[in-house]
Amino acid sequence: MAHPQTVEEFKAFVEKFEARRGFDDIAVTLGLQPHDVTEDSISMTLPLTEPMAQANGMFSAASLFGAADITGTFLAMMTYADRGGFPLAVQSNLNFMSNSKASPAVATARILRGGGSVAVAEVSVADAEGKELVHSTFTYVIKDRTLGK
Repeated sequence: MAHPQTVEEFKAFVEKFEARRGFDDIAVTLGLQPHDVTEDSISMTLPLTEPMAQANGMFSAASLFGAADITGTFLAMMTYADRGGFPLAVQSNLNFMSNSKASPAVATARILRGGGSVAVAEVSVADAEGKELVHSTFTYVIKDRTLGK
């Protein structure tokens, strides 16, 4: 599958991936859900739940990082799925711009550059009011990998 054309295609891809994986991973723990698809991006929502919050009630840095990485991973996986590989993050650059209690946060990813075995994604995370919380880039190596335990 190339870049999804609709949110429904994105949701179907995520559901199929989760079924093949065979166990709950961090995306399930974070409560990430497909949110939107544009010509060059996908986005996922991250609800602000107690386990995802800092002591002050705002999003934890770990949950924001996770949302950014997983959204970028799904985009790279869908964009390069015809190769049968799985994108493994080998580099990340993440800037925390602000924080918020406005839920859900929305992580939006787009591919900056892709090649034979490497993809670079830019991912921003904004709160429910549109305030940017995170700006990041991730470099993924597309590797053969069998899903499951």
